[in-house]
Amino acid sequence: MESVWRNKKTIMLFVMPALLLYGVIIFVPVLLVFYYSLFSWDILNPPRFIGLRNYIRMFSFDYVFPIGLKNTVSIWLICLVIQQSLGLLLSVILTSKIRARNFFKNVFFMPSVISSVAIGLMWSFVYHPTIGIVNTVLRLLGLEHLTRAWLLDSKTALWAIALTICWQYTGSTMVLFIASIQNIPRSIFEAARIDGASFFPLLWHITLPLLKPILKVNTILISVGSLKLFDLVHVMTGGGPAHSTQVLASYTYARSFQQFEYGYGASLSVILLVLCLLVTLVIQKIFPKEDIEY
Repeated sequence: MESVWRNKKTIMLFVMPALLLYGVIIFVPVLLVFYYSLFSWDILNPPRFIGLRNYIRMFSFDYVFPIGLKNTVSIWLICLVIQQSLGLLLSVILTSKIRARNFFKNVFFMPSVISSVAIGLMWSFVYHPTIGIVNTVLRLLGLEHLTRAWLLDSKTALWAIALTICWQYTGSTMVLFIASIQNIPRSIFEAARIDGASFFPLLWHITLPLLKPILKVNTILISVGSLKLFDLVHVMTGGGPAHSTQVLASYTYARSFQQFEYGYGASLSVILLVLCLLVTLVIQKIFPKEDIEY
């Protein structure tokens, strides 16, 4: 049996079906997106080759594209800071000896497994200007001057969506941090406590350095997830008001399936793909591969 598993042809025979399926599902559509981005196509008529004209139009004449790009990057940065910070804070608290910590782990993680469409609809009611809980609480506190139509105000709509994303996915970030913290041998902390280390020195000099690998994983997951955000924007605002919450994914949908400019939508998809790849490469450079030894 061992000789069979050492045979490279046998290994390739077992791996090939999965590779072919992966290639058909992932690589073929990606190549087709690059291909159709060079065409003008409304699906009713045959594609017409126009070269790089879609990209020239995007960067030179499309006033919505820079708004979508800025909003996409803004949501990415907001989610990265809030999700990492809250996820780490919750993981540190819930790995300490507090009561009902398993209950709180489930409570914080639960939004991560709920449909984003359901989350979007729920938070649309939370932000509702008349019956929403946010404005209701502000009125009860005597802060009625702070109430507003959160999703209809261009100054607050993007922040409202970003905070909804953080509420939904901070729990999954927390779970990964918890798993990594629990993997650190208790003897390291015990030895540090014997030497007189308190909570914050333990956190800064032991816990955080040993969390670098999972910090990198969380950074990549949060980055890619927030950069390709679509469903919450589509459900909560549809990209409005006045494109103030339009992101690259929602703008791609609008151009492709609402305005039937499939070639232009493909070129927007290419830009989004390149942006995700660039961010991932930058993260790989910031977090070099390290072998953690306990």
